Amino acid sequence: MGLLTWVIVAVVVVLIIGIGVEAFFSGLISGAEKLGSNPVIKNATEEGKNFAKDAVQNATSGIVK
Repeated sequence: MGLLTWVIVAVVVVLIIGIGVEAFFSGLISGAEKLGSNPVIKNATEEGKNFAKDAVQNATSGIVK
């Protein structure tokens, strides 16, 4: 792993130790819920699902069962 990765891991570990595991994960979940309620994120999620579904259908359309 690169130096930047190790620095990020170290910062996260120190953050978890400093504020506590419960507070860290509580904040993480709270932030994820706020992001999930954002209409831009919802639209991007739907677009991603549609893209993946279409890609799988296109990739498997030539396969004969």
